[in-house]
Amino acid sequence: MSDNWIVFPSTPEEKLAIKETFMNRTNFPGVIGAVDCTHVAIIAPSQEEHNYVNRKGYHSKNIQVVCDYNLKIINCNSQFPGSTHDSYIWRVSQVQTELERCFNDGDYNSWLLGDSGYPQQPWLMTPVLNAVPGSPEEQYNNVHAAARNCVERCFGVLKGRFRCLLGERTLRYSPEKVGTIVVSCAVLHNICVAARLEEPHVPDVPNLDNGNAHQLDQQINNDGREARRRLIQRYFAQN
Repeated sequence: MSDNWIVFPSTPEEKLAIKETFMNRTNFPGVIGAVDCTHVAIIAPSQEEHNYVNRKGYHSKNIQVVCDYNLKIINCNSQFPGSTHDSYIWRVSQVQTELERCFNDGDYNSWLLGDSGYPQQPWLMTPVLNAVPGSPEEQYNNVHAAARNCVERCFGVLKGRFRCLLGERTLRYSPEKVGTIVVSCAVLHNICVAARLEEPHVPDVPNLDNGNAHQLDQQINNDGREARRRLIQRYFAQN
């Protein structure tokens, strides 16, 4: 069932529809989704317990989600324990592999948005660190933050609908079953989005970044740096 309800855009038409919504709502071009991770608390597992202790000291699974502007989840990876860095989950994910393949096949104008804990790649746009006030880079960062906020809202709505995912509702199941529960909640969330059901009261859901922002995986490759530079010059530099 998850394959029917959690679908990453693959055709030019599917990508264009998402891009147009992001562009119309946020003025950020080329965006087919925003990516981030969130933690779901679990009881200490009987095996490899230490791998599940996140940097806040509690046991969890680290869940990678990609969503569109309308908060529809288009990818959900619930495999990894809480000690795993966001950037590692991204690096080994099917989404990263698929976007790299599309880029190598000539799709140079489709990307996700991620925070500064992610590597800058041609298919993943991240903030410019230490942008000069008033510069095109700062303008890019401001629009980037507004557009990327959809994934933070998605986490809030998802956990508001399914409060078993909130930190104070520790799931008392095996890590494998917790992963299945998370994906099931994501499917039900997408059904709610498709039905345009009213969003629940959104709780304060802190984003645990695993301490990997800024340093880990910030060795920006030349292609990624150049792609971001061209984007900024074309859309965010004053004429």
